[in-house]
Amino acid sequence: MFKNLTHHAYCIEGAGREEVGAFAEKLREACDLERGYPDLVALAVPSFGIDDAHFVRALARQKPVAGGKKFFVLGADAVRREAQNALLKTFEEPTPATHFFLLVSSAELLAPTLRSRMEVAPIERFGVVVVKKHHEEARAFLSAPTSARLARAEHLAAALKDEKMERGEGAAFIEALQAEVRGEGAFPRERADALEKLLRTASYARDQSSSFKLLLEHLSLVLQKM
Repeated sequence: MFKNLTHHAYCIEGAGREEVGAFAEKLREACDLERGYPDLVALAVPSFGIDDAHFVRALARQKPVAGGKKFFVLGADAVRREAQNALLKTFEEPTPATHFFLLVSSAELLAPTLRSRMEVAPIERFGVVVVKKHHEEARAFLSAPTSARLARAEHLAAALKDEKMERGEGAAFIEALQAEVRGEGAFPRERADALEKLLRTASYARDQSSSFKLLLEHLSLVLQKM
């Protein structure tokens, strides 16, 4: 896949900042690049902001140090809207022989205008193992009694307030809950009802104005039959 890149920008679904290192290493090996290849830039952040976008744009404009192709592997739990607008300008005017890989949990996190400038592909296509941290936490949350879920909700809310965790990471946890509840194939009515509630909650999780603690407390109660 890496040797037959037909697009300058790829949205890699089902991944995030935890997979940046493994993805960059797969790319390096597949393209026969030496270790420490200077034109392979890997950036993993909880929330990809405007400063990150400007940093990437500035590097993309520079000539390749090694004289070959340039690669950018970017992974984040969330991509801020102003950063997406800046990336849009970069992708609309692609630098020759430069490829971008944006690793996110879902392409739906990106604005349609940015998404339309990228080729969307699942991370499995590139043979990279996905870190299951959020999914393991989601399974533990679902199997815990309601009281433990409420305590976990309070802990996560406190981590957000103290800036020990980015909101995007909290939203990724809720998206992992969705994936665990969805499971594979058909599921009974009670699970379908729970998934519907999760989908509603997920739509608010990335909204900076919503109360993450209340969202998780709500899920703790409505998912108690799972």
